[in-house]
Amino acid sequence: MRAAAFLDGWLRHKILLQHDKPGIYAYEQRISCRGRKMARLGFISLLRLEDFGRGKVFPHEETYPKAKLDRLQLMRAASANFESIFALYSDEKGKVTKTLKQFIKKKPLIEAKDKQNVIHRLWCIDRKSAIAKIVQEMKDKAVFIADGHHRYEAALRFRTEQKTKNTKFTEEELYNHAMMYFAPLEDKGLIILPFHRVVKPLAFFEPERFEQNLTQFFEVKPYPANRRTADKVRRKLLKDLGKSGLEKHVLGLYLGNHRYFLLTLKDETLIEEMVAEEKPKAWKMLDANILHFAVFDRLLNIAQETEDKIIYTKSDEEAVKLVDEKGRLMAFFLNPTKIEEIVAIASKLEKLPHKSTCFYPKLLSGLVLNKFEHGEKVKV
Repeated sequence: MRAAAFLDGWLRHKILLQHDKPGIYAYEQRISCRGRKMARLGFISLLRLEDFGRGKVFPHEETYPKAKLDRLQLMRAASANFESIFALYSDEKGKVTKTLKQFIKKKPLIEAKDKQNVIHRLWCIDRKSAIAKIVQEMKDKAVFIADGHHRYEAALRFRTEQKTKNTKFTEEELYNHAMMYFAPLEDKGLIILPFHRVVKPLAFFEPERFEQNLTQFFEVKPYPANRRTADKVRRKLLKDLGKSGLEKHVLGLYLGNHRYFLLTLKDETLIEEMVAEEKPKAWKMLDANILHFAVFDRLLNIAQETEDKIIYTKSDEEAVKLVDEKGRLMAFFLNPTKIEEIVAIASKLEKLPHKSTCFYPKLLSGLVLNKFEHGEKVKV
Protein backbone atom coordinates (compact mmCIF):
# COMPACT_ATOMS: atom_id res chain seq x y z
CA MET A 1 0.00 0.00 0.00
CA ARG A 2 1.30 3.45 -0.94
CA ALA A 3 0.62 4.88 2.53
CA ALA A 4 3.05 2.40 4.10
CA ALA A 5 5.73 3.18 1.51
CA PHE A 6 5.32 6.93 2.04
CA LEU A 7 5.53 6.56 5.82
CA ASP A 8 8.64 4.40 5.68
CA GLY A 9 10.26 6.87 3.29
CA TRP A 10 9.44 9.88 5.46
CA LEU A 11 10.92 8.14 8.51
CA ARG A 12 14.00 6.95 6.62
CA HIS A 13 14.73 10.42 5.23
CA LYS A 14 13.90 12.08 8.55
CA ILE A 15 11.04 14.10 7.12
CA LEU A 16 9.17 12.73 10.13
CA LEU A 17 11.05 12.46 13.42
CA GLN A 18 10.10 10.25 16.32
CA HIS A 19 10.17 11.99 19.69
CA ASP A 20 12.82 10.41 21.91
CA LYS A 21 10.66 10.45 25.07
CA PRO A 22 7.14 9.25 25.86
CA GLY A 23 4.80 12.21 25.60
CA ILE A 24 1.27 13.55 25.66
CA TYR A 25 0.38 16.31 23.21
CA ALA A 26 -1.71 19.32 24.18
CA TYR A 27 -3.86 20.27 21.19
CA GLU A 28 -5.73 23.57 20.89
CA GLN A 29 -8.07 24.61 18.07
CA ARG A 30 -9.09 28.24 17.62
CA ILE A 31 -12.15 29.14 15.57
CA SER A 32 -14.65 31.87 14.83
CA CYS A 33 -18.19 30.53 15.12
CA ARG A 34 -21.41 32.52 14.96
CA GLY A 35 -19.44 35.75 15.26
CA ARG A 36 -17.54 34.65 18.38
CA LYS A 37 -13.93 33.59 18.79
CA MET A 38 -13.66 30.25 20.56
CA ALA A 39 -11.00 27.72 21.49
CA ARG A 40 -11.09 24.03 22.39
CA LEU A 41 -8.25 22.48 24.38
CA GLY A 42 -7.63 18.76 24.64
CA PHE A 43 -4.76 16.30 24.42
CA ILE A 44 -3.55 13.41 22.28
CA SER A 45 -2.49 10.20 23.98
CA LEU A 46 -2.77 6.45 23.73
CA LEU A 47 -5.73 4.63 25.25
CA ARG A 48 -5.65 0.94 26.07
CA LEU A 49 -8.30 -0.74 23.93
CA GLU A 50 -11.48 -2.06 25.54
CA ASP A 51 -14.34 -3.96 23.97
CA PHE A 52 -17.60 -2.03 24.05
CA GLY A 53 -19.72 -2.98 27.03
CA ARG A 54 -16.77 -4.33 29.02
CA GLY A 55 -15.12 -1.15 30.18
CA LYS A 56 -15.41 2.61 30.12
CA VAL A 57 -15.33 3.28 26.37
CA PHE A 58 -18.73 4.10 24.87
CA PRO A 59 -19.68 4.52 21.19
CA HIS A 60 -22.68 6.50 19.96
CA GLU A 61 -22.78 5.76 16.21
CA GLU A 62 -23.39 2.72 14.04
CA THR A 63 -20.50 1.58 11.86
CA TYR A 64 -20.35 0.10 8.36
CA PRO A 65 -18.28 -2.91 7.24
CA LYS A 66 -16.62 -1.29 4.20
CA ALA A 67 -15.39 1.75 6.15
CA LYS A 68 -14.02 -0.49 8.92
CA LEU A 69 -12.22 -2.68 6.39
CA ASP A 70 -10.58 0.36 4.78
CA ARG A 71 -9.15 1.46 8.15
CA LEU A 72 -8.09 -2.09 9.03
CA GLN A 73 -6.23 -2.58 5.75
CA LEU A 74 -4.35 0.68 6.34
CA MET A 75 -3.30 -0.51 9.82
CA ARG A 76 -2.21 -3.88 8.44
CA ALA A 77 -0.10 -2.27 5.72
CA ALA A 78 1.48 0.59 7.66
CA SER A 79 1.34 -0.63 11.29
CA ALA A 80 0.42 2.90 12.36
CA ASN A 81 -2.34 5.28 13.43
CA PHE A 82 -2.46 8.28 11.08
CA GLU A 83 -5.41 10.01 12.74
CA SER A 84 -6.57 10.43 16.31
CA ILE A 85 -9.94 9.11 17.38
CA PHE A 86 -11.97 12.00 18.82
CA ALA A 87 -13.14 11.19 22.36
CA LEU A 88 -14.92 13.08 25.14
CA TYR A 89 -14.51 12.84 28.90
CA SER A 90 -15.76 14.78 31.91
CA ASP A 91 -13.36 17.28 33.46
CA GLU A 92 -15.94 19.04 35.61
CA LYS A 93 -13.37 20.41 38.06
CA GLY A 94 -10.95 21.30 35.26
CA LYS A 95 -8.00 19.40 36.72
CA VAL A 96 -6.72 17.96 33.43
CA THR A 97 -7.28 21.24 31.60
CA LYS A 98 -5.38 23.10 34.32
CA THR A 99 -2.37 20.82 33.80
CA LEU A 100 -2.51 21.29 30.02
CA LYS A 101 -2.66 25.08 30.35
CA GLN A 102 0.69 25.07 32.16
CA PHE A 103 2.33 23.92 28.93
CA ILE A 104 0.56 26.00 26.27
CA LYS A 105 2.04 29.33 27.36
CA LYS A 106 5.21 28.63 25.40
CA LYS A 107 5.60 28.59 21.62
CA PRO A 108 3.77 25.62 20.09
CA LEU A 109 5.62 22.78 18.44
CA ILE A 110 3.27 23.09 15.45
CA GLU A 111 0.87 25.85 14.39
CA ALA A 112 -1.21 25.61 11.21
CA LYS A 113 -4.36 27.07 9.67
CA ASP A 114 -6.66 24.85 7.60
CA LYS A 115 -9.01 25.70 4.71
CA GLN A 116 -11.83 26.51 7.14
CA ASN A 117 -9.56 29.05 8.89
CA VAL A 118 -9.31 26.87 12.00
CA ILE A 119 -5.98 27.41 13.78
CA HIS A 120 -4.40 24.20 15.10
CA ARG A 121 -1.68 24.43 17.78
CA LEU A 122 0.26 21.53 19.29
CA TRP A 123 2.62 21.22 22.28
CA CYS A 124 4.56 18.19 23.49
CA ILE A 125 4.33 17.36 27.20
CA ASP A 126 7.14 14.96 28.10
CA ARG A 127 7.64 15.86 31.75
CA LYS A 128 7.09 12.61 33.67
CA SER A 129 5.32 14.25 36.61
CA ALA A 130 2.81 16.02 34.33
CA ILE A 131 2.13 12.84 32.35
CA ALA A 132 1.60 10.88 35.57
CA LYS A 133 -0.80 13.53 36.83
CA ILE A 134 -2.92 13.41 33.66
CA VAL A 135 -2.87 9.60 33.61
CA GLN A 136 -4.02 9.48 37.24
CA GLU A 137 -6.86 11.94 36.59
CA MET A 138 -8.03 9.97 33.55
CA LYS A 139 -7.72 6.55 35.18
CA ASP A 140 -11.38 5.95 36.08
CA LYS A 141 -13.10 8.29 33.64
CA ALA A 142 -15.67 7.17 31.10
CA VAL A 143 -14.70 7.96 27.51
CA PHE A 144 -17.29 8.66 24.80
CA ILE A 145 -16.25 8.35 21.17
CA ALA A 146 -17.33 11.47 19.29
CA ASP A 147 -15.75 10.74 15.90
CA GLY A 148 -13.68 7.80 14.71
CA HIS A 149 -15.91 4.82 15.49
CA HIS A 150 -14.66 2.95 12.42
CA ARG A 151 -11.02 3.51 13.41
CA TYR A 152 -11.69 2.26 16.94
CA GLU A 153 -13.43 -0.91 15.78
CA ALA A 154 -10.67 -1.48 13.21
CA ALA A 155 -8.12 -1.18 16.04
CA LEU A 156 -10.01 -3.84 18.01
CA ARG A 157 -9.90 -6.16 15.01
CA PHE A 158 -6.20 -5.44 14.40
CA ARG A 159 -5.44 -6.22 18.05
CA THR A 160 -7.25 -9.56 17.78
CA GLU A 161 -5.22 -10.47 14.70
CA GLN A 162 -1.94 -9.58 16.40
CA LYS A 163 -2.82 -11.46 19.59
CA THR A 164 -3.15 -14.70 17.64
CA LYS A 165 0.50 -14.30 16.61
CA ASN A 166 1.73 -13.51 20.11
CA THR A 167 1.78 -16.28 22.70
CA LYS A 168 3.10 -13.88 25.36
CA PHE A 169 0.46 -11.14 25.13
CA THR A 170 0.70 -8.75 28.11
CA GLU A 171 -1.83 -5.99 27.21
CA GLU A 172 1.07 -3.50 27.14
CA GLU A 173 1.73 -4.01 23.42
CA LEU A 174 1.43 -0.88 21.26
CA TYR A 175 -1.18 -2.55 19.07
CA ASN A 176 -3.38 -2.93 22.17
CA HIS A 177 -3.75 0.85 22.22
CA ALA A 178 -5.36 3.49 20.03
CA MET A 179 -4.22 7.06 19.48
CA MET A 180 -6.98 9.35 20.71
CA TYR A 181 -7.71 13.02 21.17
CA PHE A 182 -9.51 13.76 24.43
CA ALA A 183 -11.65 16.88 24.92
CA PRO A 184 -13.69 17.79 28.01
CA LEU A 185 -17.47 17.52 27.77
CA GLU A 186 -17.64 20.87 29.54
CA ASP A 187 -15.41 22.77 27.07
CA LYS A 188 -17.28 25.75 25.59
CA GLY A 189 -15.36 25.19 22.37
CA LEU A 190 -17.04 21.80 21.93
CA ILE A 191 -19.49 22.53 19.11
CA ILE A 192 -22.10 20.12 17.76
CA LEU A 193 -23.74 21.04 14.46
CA PRO A 194 -27.09 19.63 13.31
CA PHE A 195 -27.86 17.68 10.17
CA HIS A 196 -31.01 18.96 8.49
CA ARG A 197 -33.19 16.57 6.47
CA VAL A 198 -34.47 17.20 2.94
CA VAL A 199 -37.17 14.88 1.58
CA LYS A 200 -37.10 13.85 -2.06
CA PRO A 201 -40.36 13.74 -4.09
CA LEU A 202 -42.86 11.11 -2.96
CA ALA A 203 -45.71 9.51 -4.88
CA PHE A 204 -49.25 10.48 -3.88
CA PHE A 205 -48.16 13.39 -1.67
CA GLU A 206 -50.97 15.84 -0.82
CA PRO A 207 -49.61 19.09 0.70
CA GLU A 208 -52.87 20.30 2.28
CA ARG A 209 -53.58 16.92 3.86
CA PHE A 210 -50.00 16.69 5.13
CA GLU A 211 -50.22 20.11 6.80
CA GLN A 212 -53.47 19.08 8.47
CA ASN A 213 -52.09 15.73 9.64
CA LEU A 214 -49.13 17.45 11.30
CA THR A 215 -51.56 18.82 13.91
CA GLN A 216 -52.04 15.27 15.25
CA PHE A 217 -48.61 15.50 16.87
CA PHE A 218 -47.50 19.13 16.73
CA GLU A 219 -48.59 22.65 17.38
CA VAL A 220 -48.00 24.19 13.96
CA LYS A 221 -46.95 27.85 13.83
CA PRO A 222 -46.63 29.39 10.34
CA TYR A 223 -43.96 31.98 9.54
CA PRO A 224 -45.37 34.03 6.63
CA ALA A 225 -42.79 35.15 4.07
CA ASN A 226 -42.42 36.31 0.51
CA ARG A 227 -39.52 36.51 -1.92
CA ARG A 228 -38.23 39.72 -0.32
CA THR A 229 -38.49 38.60 3.32
CA ALA A 230 -37.70 34.87 2.94
CA ASP A 231 -34.09 34.99 4.23
CA LYS A 232 -35.04 37.14 7.22
CA VAL A 233 -37.96 34.85 8.09
CA ARG A 234 -35.76 31.74 7.83
CA ARG A 235 -33.24 33.26 10.23
CA LYS A 236 -36.07 34.17 12.61
CA LEU A 237 -37.40 30.60 12.46
CA LEU A 238 -33.97 29.14 13.21
CA LYS A 239 -33.50 31.55 16.11
CA ASP A 240 -36.88 30.56 17.57
CA LEU A 241 -36.07 26.90 16.94
CA GLY A 242 -32.93 27.18 19.06
CA LYS A 243 -34.62 29.15 21.82
CA SER A 244 -37.68 26.88 22.05
CA GLY A 245 -35.48 23.78 21.87
CA LEU A 246 -34.01 24.56 25.28
CA GLU A 247 -37.28 23.45 26.92
CA LYS A 248 -39.39 21.75 24.24
CA HIS A 249 -39.10 19.34 21.34
CA VAL A 250 -39.30 21.44 18.18
CA LEU A 251 -38.65 21.07 14.46
CA GLY A 252 -38.49 23.60 11.65
CA LEU A 253 -40.25 22.89 8.36
CA TYR A 254 -39.97 24.41 4.89
CA LEU A 255 -42.57 23.40 2.29
CA GLY A 256 -41.38 25.58 -0.58
CA ASN A 257 -42.85 28.81 -1.95
CA HIS A 258 -41.54 30.70 1.12
CA ARG A 259 -43.70 28.62 3.52
CA TYR A 260 -41.97 28.14 6.88
CA PHE A 261 -43.36 26.49 10.02
CA LEU A 262 -42.30 25.82 13.61
CA LEU A 263 -43.50 22.42 14.85
CA THR A 264 -43.74 21.93 18.63
CA LEU A 265 -44.42 18.41 19.92
CA LYS A 266 -47.71 18.35 21.83
CA ASP A 267 -47.09 15.38 24.10
CA GLU A 268 -44.05 13.15 24.67
CA THR A 269 -46.28 10.12 25.27
CA LEU A 270 -47.35 10.28 21.61
CA ILE A 271 -43.79 9.38 20.60
CA GLU A 272 -43.21 6.88 23.40
CA GLU A 273 -46.29 4.93 22.29
CA MET A 274 -45.04 4.80 18.69
CA VAL A 275 -41.69 3.22 19.53
CA ALA A 276 -42.12 -0.51 19.92
CA GLU A 277 -38.44 -1.09 20.73
CA GLU A 278 -37.18 -1.15 24.31
CA LYS A 279 -35.16 2.03 24.23
CA PRO A 280 -34.21 4.62 26.88
CA LYS A 281 -36.50 7.64 26.98
CA ALA A 282 -33.57 9.88 26.01
CA TRP A 283 -33.24 7.91 22.76
CA LYS A 284 -36.96 8.04 21.99
CA MET A 285 -37.10 11.79 22.55
CA LEU A 286 -34.22 12.76 20.28
CA ASP A 287 -35.45 15.33 17.76
CA ALA A 288 -34.21 13.11 14.92
CA ASN A 289 -36.32 10.22 16.23
CA ILE A 290 -39.38 12.41 16.78
CA LEU A 291 -39.08 13.46 13.14
CA HIS A 292 -38.60 9.87 12.02
CA PHE A 293 -41.43 8.23 13.96
CA ALA A 294 -44.07 10.99 13.87
CA VAL A 295 -43.46 12.43 10.40
CA PHE A 296 -41.45 10.13 8.16
CA ASP A 297 -43.01 6.87 9.37
CA ARG A 298 -46.59 7.86 10.27
CA LEU A 299 -47.33 10.72 7.87
CA LEU A 300 -45.05 10.17 4.87
CA ASN A 301 -44.78 6.38 4.98
CA ILE A 302 -40.99 6.46 4.85
CA ALA A 303 -40.19 3.42 6.96
CA GLN A 304 -36.44 3.96 6.86
CA GLU A 305 -34.32 7.07 6.33
CA THR A 306 -32.52 5.76 3.27
CA GLU A 307 -30.35 7.87 1.01
CA ASP A 308 -32.78 7.41 -1.89
CA LYS A 309 -35.45 9.29 0.08
CA ILE A 310 -33.56 11.66 2.40
CA ILE A 311 -30.73 14.15 1.81
CA TYR A 312 -28.67 15.30 4.80
CA THR A 313 -27.06 18.72 4.96
CA LYS A 314 -25.48 20.89 7.66
CA SER A 315 -26.54 24.05 5.79
CA ASP A 316 -30.05 25.47 6.24
CA GLU A 317 -29.47 27.59 3.12
CA GLU A 318 -28.63 24.51 1.07
CA ALA A 319 -31.72 22.74 2.41
CA VAL A 320 -33.95 25.58 1.17
CA LYS A 321 -32.20 25.68 -2.22
CA LEU A 322 -32.72 21.95 -2.68
CA VAL A 323 -36.47 22.51 -2.29
CA ASP A 324 -36.70 25.72 -4.33
CA GLU A 325 -34.24 24.94 -7.13
CA LYS A 326 -33.83 21.15 -7.25
CA GLY A 327 -37.45 20.08 -6.91
CA ARG A 328 -37.15 18.43 -3.51
CA LEU A 329 -40.38 18.09 -1.52
CA MET A 330 -39.64 19.68 1.85
CA ALA A 331 -36.87 20.42 4.36
CA PHE A 332 -36.78 19.88 8.11
CA PHE A 333 -34.49 21.93 10.32
CA LEU A 334 -33.17 20.35 13.53
CA ASN A 335 -31.42 21.71 16.58
CA PRO A 336 -28.00 20.22 17.40
CA THR A 337 -28.09 17.08 19.53
CA LYS A 338 -27.23 18.03 23.11
CA ILE A 339 -24.08 16.60 24.66
CA GLU A 340 -26.20 15.46 27.63
CA GLU A 341 -28.35 13.39 25.26
CA ILE A 342 -25.30 11.75 23.69
CA VAL A 343 -23.87 10.79 27.09
CA ALA A 344 -27.22 9.51 28.40
CA ILE A 345 -27.77 7.31 25.34
CA ALA A 346 -24.19 6.10 24.87
CA SER A 347 -23.95 5.20 28.57
CA LYS A 348 -26.75 2.69 27.94
CA LEU A 349 -24.77 1.27 24.98
CA GLU A 350 -27.41 2.55 22.56
CA LYS A 351 -26.59 4.14 19.21
CA LEU A 352 -27.93 7.45 17.95
CA PRO A 353 -29.76 7.63 14.60
CA HIS A 354 -27.81 8.13 11.38
CA LYS A 355 -26.49 11.69 10.93
CA SER A 356 -27.33 12.84 14.46
CA THR A 357 -24.08 14.61 15.30
CA CYS A 358 -21.38 16.65 13.61
CA PHE A 359 -18.60 17.70 15.98
CA TYR A 360 -16.81 20.88 14.96
CA PRO A 361 -14.04 21.67 14.33
CA LYS A 362 -12.63 18.46 12.90
CA LEU A 363 -9.21 17.24 13.99
CA LEU A 364 -6.31 17.84 11.64
CA SER A 365 -4.93 14.57 10.25
CA GLY A 366 -1.24 13.82 10.58
CA LEU A 367 -0.34 16.16 13.45
CA VAL A 368 0.76 13.15 15.47
CA LEU A 369 1.36 9.61 14.19
CA ASN A 370 1.59 6.42 16.21
CA LYS A 371 3.87 3.75 14.69
CA PHE A 372 3.62 0.22 16.05
CA GLU A 373 7.26 -0.71 16.50
CA HIS A 374 7.78 -4.46 16.75
CA GLY A 375 8.04 -5.54 20.37
CA GLU A 376 7.59 -2.03 21.80
CA LYS A 377 5.31 -1.77 24.83
CA VAL A 378 3.45 0.97 26.65
CA LYS A 379 4.24 1.40 30.32
CA VAL A 380 2.80 4.08 32.58
